[in-house]
Amino acid sequence: MTETKANPKPNIWVRMAESKLYEMCMEMGFTEERFIKYQKKRFFRAVFFSLPLIIASFFFQWWWSIIGFLIGGFLWWNEYKRATKFYNNFNFNKQLEYQKFTRMIIPYLLQSDSTIYSVFSKMIERVEDGHLKGCLERLLIEMNEYPNADTPFVNFAKAASGTDSAVLFMTTLFDYQQSSSDPTIIMELGQMSSEQLFEGIDEIVSYKIRKFSFYPTKLTMSSFVVTLGYAICMIIDAFSNTGLS
Repeated sequence: MTETKANPKPNIWVRMAESKLYEMCMEMGFTEERFIKYQKKRFFRAVFFSLPLIIASFFFQWWWSIIGFLIGGFLWWNEYKRATKFYNNFNFNKQLEYQKFTRMIIPYLLQSDSTIYSVFSKMIERVEDGHLKGCLERLLIEMNEYPNADTPFVNFAKAASGTDSAVLFMTTLFDYQQSSSDPTIIMELGQMSSEQLFEGIDEIVSYKIRKFSFYPTKLTMSSFVVTLGYAICMIIDAFSNTGLS
């Protein structure tokens, strides 16, 4: 009779994370140890700024504790928003690097004496160190281990891009390697990669324009938040003085 081991429960710092935070950090190359360290830093930073006000509320004004909790909650939430923004930038750059890579391999694939494996080996030397190069190195290893399977190509597409179009591109390359020598297939893939690259450039331009247009709004909102905070403090102080009198 075999005993089934129950899956170990996630670390409490992992369970405290927002629903997508852990997956985002893992995708960016975090280890679990690094993620736990990051969560601890978030938590103790929020506690450091909120706890003094909470303690002081027992000796001075009770509403200081509310401000303390709000500050702690804001710092915790703001760090998550920063992580989300960092992940979005990482994902955007990942897509752009992948699109550049697919565009670069087309001329090599059109050479009469080239193989897909030899092309990928050449690209190792041309690609800069980073996420894409690591994915490409794993692809070459898996191609040696599973020469007749499309699994390495699918794994590469998911890791390097994560989009359906990337999976389609890489599986088409695999089919071309296995059963075809028609150069028009590569030409069509080159056209598809060029279109995707130009779409990425358009997204960069749109992002820069949106970022610039938000500056006046951010300045106005920051002034409003300061004014609103001051007004709330004045109102609370007025009510406190009224109660004492």
